[in-house]
Amino acid sequence: EGLCWHPLAGVNGNPIPGFTPTAYPPRPICFLPFPNNPNDNNHVPGELPLSWVNLCELSCNKVSRCLGDEFAKFDDSTTSRFPAFDLQMVTRVLSVTGLEQEKGSTKWYGVDTNPSKGTMVAQFDCPADAWFFKGASNDAMMPYSILMEIGLQTSGILTSWVKAPLTMPGKNILFRNLDATAKLLRHVDLRGQTITNTSVCTGYSMLGDMGIHRFKCTLAVDGSPFYEVDTSFGWFVPEVFEKQVGLDGGKKCDVWHKKPENSAAVAAAPVVTFALPADGDTIYNAATTCGSLPAQHALRRRSRQVQFLDGVTFAVGGGMHGQGYAHGFKNVDKKDWFFSCHFWCDPVMPGSLGIEAMHESLELYCVHSGLTRGVTRPQFNHDLGACRWKYRGQLTPKNDRMDLEVHVKSVKRDGPAVVVVA
Repeated sequence: EGLCWHPLAGVNGNPIPGFTPTAYPPRPICFLPFPNNPNDNNHVPGELPLSWVNLCELSCNKVSRCLGDEFAKFDDSTTSRFPAFDLQMVTRVLSVTGLEQEKGSTKWYGVDTNPSKGTMVAQFDCPADAWFFKGASNDAMMPYSILMEIGLQTSGILTSWVKAPLTMPGKNILFRNLDATAKLLRHVDLRGQTITNTSVCTGYSMLGDMGIHRFKCTLAVDGSPFYEVDTSFGWFVPEVFEKQVGLDGGKKCDVWHKKPENSAAVAAAPVVTFALPADGDTIYNAATTCGSLPAQHALRRRSRQVQFLDGVTFAVGGGMHGQGYAHGFKNVDKKDWFFSCHFWCDPVMPGSLGIEAMHESLELYCVHSGLTRGVTRPQFNHDLGACRWKYRGQLTPKNDRMDLEVHVKSVKRDGPAVVVVA
């Protein structure tokens, strides 16, 4: 108590958010509210708007100091908190509307609020010099994982506001994203922008000791939407989540280029392996030397914080569709920065960063395979349209290694651009 761990704590009479140490070291605060927003002055737990003080409490301290006394049973628990530090991408919560409540009732899975109803409006003040812009391959490139986090995180507050955690048995419970379909509607330069997230509950159901919560989330700048997500989250007791068998139904599957049935395809598309970051120069220098990559380009990630691979394997013309293949892996390090951020009492690699590792593999494959040939001063960008993901498991400090595969489905020249779908 009294630890000045936030740059705004104690400044001009600001309160000092509480902080509860864990085995994972705290990190510097990355995001501060843009100045002079009147919605940043209320810090009363359970009362809107919620400020940076409330969200710090939800991330690294007592849940009730954000959501109110009804949530006190989670204060000293290992329940999944809100993302912290480098990954805290809600600055303030402005409003919640459309609630269905009957005080004193227990008609909705034992609580007086219908978890299926409610709309939350929140904002993220996105700095122009944020760590993810500085680490990406070009200054305006927001890594897709960050777009995902901004899109999803308001749901993590709304689920508690409509009392979904209170429908669960016990106090040590896990909150996990399960699946989503996201659509990038238009390209926007998000540097220095306040991004508004409107998240709507679209359903809630209990399956034994598991709660499934569904949301539709829309990101907008200056009132104009640019990203939409339809997504499902789950609340789990740890014993249930540990029984998750994965997308393959518990079957252990080898990677594509090591399966005996693919030996002929592998022979026709020779496999090349690189260690990272040691061989990063080799990949880019070879592409430049052979003329597929001009000397002036903005394709290489500039920070280890946005690099999630320790090695890659490529097969040009290989993979399930015969259009190209990349395999990547990461050795899990208990000191990986994201374990301090996600979550404070429940360390787990965000699924968004697993997807980011897939994007990184695809970027490196594009450079290695010469897909940049003929593009003047190329740079990567997210294509408009849909992206889908599904999770059935997790990666924690207890794991040793993460493997991933990217199977290219199509490569199309579109004017001065090359569109790669995988």
